[in-house]
Amino acid sequence: MMIEVPLPDAAWLLSPRVTVLVNTLDEEGELNSSPYSFAFPLGTDPPMVGVSVAGKHKFTYINSKRTNEFVLCVVSEDFGQRAVNCEAPHKPGDRPWEAQGFHAERSQEVNVPRIREARAVLECKVSQFVELKGGRVILVGEVLHAETEEGGLDKVNPLLHVSGGKFRSAGKDILLERRK
Repeated sequence: MMIEVPLPDAAWLLSPRVTVLVNTLDEEGELNSSPYSFAFPLGTDPPMVGVSVAGKHKFTYINSKRTNEFVLCVVSEDFGQRAVNCEAPHKPGDRPWEAQGFHAERSQEVNVPRIREARAVLECKVSQFVELKGGRVILVGEVLHAETEEGGLDKVNPLLHVSGGKFRSAGKDILLERRK
């Protein structure tokens, strides 16, 4: 038997979602690293990604709009709590990522540093911003460079966000025949 889901909860039916740290540089060249779980692939040729940002007042929007670059660092289960702690309110120039024991390192194709502890990273240039109802903005980026540790999904072990404080890990592979 199906039950009706209140519309504000409808998006949770598309969960869990991969959790990432979105890295940007502020006007002083300081790294901002904020956790997001509304990050998603948009296409493969060219490789495009999107991040739903909760408004134009967010550092992620402000910084990426100014520099036209950002880096997605996939959060693994073993450092998930530290990554989520980076969502605490802070001022420009604060380094919550550093207080959580993360380390910045140079990226390959963009000026925005990556988080060394991430086992998968996507370096992106901004393609566009899509404004949504309610003040949200989709940050759309073209992936210029991507890296992951050998071992695939099992090695990355991405942290998946369900809702609120509920997270889970990736499960087993399920192989299905596809007919194109």
